[in-house]
Amino acid sequence: MRIAGRTVLPLTLAAVVFVSLAAYAQEERSGQEQHGGHDEHINPDQPDVTNGTHIVSIGLVQVELGGIYTHNTTSLHSGGTPFTVRVGLTDWVEARIGADGLLTQTADGVPASGFGNVQLGAKLRLWAKPGGIPAMSVLPTVNLPSASREKGLGSGSVDFGIAVLTGTDIGPRGHIDVNYGIASIGPDSGLPRFSQHLLSTSISAAATARWNPYIEVFWFSRTEADQRSEASFDGGAIYEIGPRLAIDGGVQAGVSGPAAGLAVFGGVSIVFGPGPDAVHARQRRPHPTTTRSAGT
Repeated sequence: MRIAGRTVLPLTLAAVVFVSLAAYAQEERSGQEQHGGHDEHINPDQPDVTNGTHIVSIGLVQVELGGIYTHNTTSLHSGGTPFTVRVGLTDWVEARIGADGLLTQTADGVPASGFGNVQLGAKLRLWAKPGGIPAMSVLPTVNLPSASREKGLGSGSVDFGIAVLTGTDIGPRGHIDVNYGIASIGPDSGLPRFSQHLLSTSISAAATARWNPYIEVFWFSRTEADQRSEASFDGGAIYEIGPRLAIDGGVQAGVSGPAAGLAVFGGVSIVFGPGPDAVHARQRRPHPTTTRSAGT
């Protein structure tokens, strides 16, 4: 699958940022405590589009709350409060429920607001390295049309998707995640359903014991039936307050096609549950958009 040519610049920037962070990280000790061969750190799937392979540990509940403001044009801007609840069921599966939260939108001076769509899914581990995080997982999802079609906040159709997730460490501090997703999308224009493809890459490095900056590039084949492909990139950081609490934030910009011009986002992730902290670190990244995405 080819990404639009204009994504070469952000990919180059991602490589430059990663190399710089990795060089800096080599000079500073992380100070992170090791327990049983794993870093005990919270591992949110927000704030970026790319999802990690990690599965929430058995008996733990991870809640990820966020907020996003998107500026498409001078006559179109929107906001949302997405959230996801992840529950560890077994060593190989986590159940999850999410939603776009409260949506607000202003188009040509006409405001609209309401609750967004709801997503149901599960992250399934396919296999893992011995004693490590999963090397590959899959994430099937169903998007339920709870957002108002009349207000222009949703399509009123059920969407189905699945994404394949993989990732690996790069050196002692770096990490890269790659996702490929495909979804069947129901448009709101009376047109037939269409297939949507997603390709995304997120690169991060543990700059310090608590700061994990990242940069990401993602591409959609289309988000509406009558639109062309689009690409965006974003950058931000996750700050780990404690083993079960982290905050995040970043900025997203469109690169090609009808992608949103600019978006800013932030959030908080909390882990609940008994027992020792066993949320394995994935050094990285944040979902920063209410745009429907394949398998996320």
